Amino acid sequence: MDTVKVLGVDFAKLNMQQTIKLIADRTSNAQGTFIVTANPEIVMYARDHPEYSGLIQRHADLVTADGIGIIKGASMLGTPLPERVTGYDLMLELLADADRTGKRVYLLGAKADVNQMAVARVAKDFPHLQIVGARDGYFDLEDLDVRQSIIGAQPDIVFAALGFPRQEQFLAALQPALPTAVLMGVGGSFDVLSGTAKRAPVWMQNAHLEWFYRLLKQPSRIGRMMVLPKFLVEVRKSQHR
Repeated sequence: MDTVKVLGVDFAKLNMQQTIKLIADRTSNAQGTFIVTANPEIVMYARDHPEYSGLIQRHADLVTADGIGIIKGASMLGTPLPERVTGYDLMLELLADADRTGKRVYLLGAKADVNQMAVARVAKDFPHLQIVGARDGYFDLEDLDVRQSIIGAQPDIVFAALGFPRQEQFLAALQPALPTAVLMGVGGSFDVLSGTAKRAPVWMQNAHLEWFYRLLKQPSRIGRMMVLPKFLVEVRKSQHR
């Protein structure tokens, strides 16, 4: 698998269809896949937190470009990536595959009511997969009971909506006990899946304005949004090193 390095993070040089095929091929060979869907905020956090950067390097089998900022940054470096592979869209593709093949899925994270609504949506839209467990994200990462309950459910796929870096830390600890599972951090995707938050209209997604839609809906995100210009400045600096 070819990768593109953007500020120390190695992104898979794959489009959505190639990403899905890679995961399917690994699954058919009894190989687990730990997926990190990284946007500029995650890259900048990894840059400032070596332990998180090291976790991604050691544990992640696949890092996808979840954000137009990553695509722009890779292009600036002269090593373009084919397209965004967003966490939400990849999650839906994996759910559809699980529905076709009857896979076992565990939904971890978000508030209790949001988690329950996400479970109901998955059960309705993907009736042939097996939901083998679900719980909210309000627990201590050191709580071994949570980890053991997931391991005991023997899922084929675990979606963890815990936010970074927490979701990656939890999944990395889970990985040795579920060596053939797909483990994926999905951030706020359960909010959209449950219907408690709306995604940008398709035309805004296609115009790469999803970030602007989120800002309109949640002006309090302005601080987080300021990471993007900082990220692009750091990419520009890295061109001259």
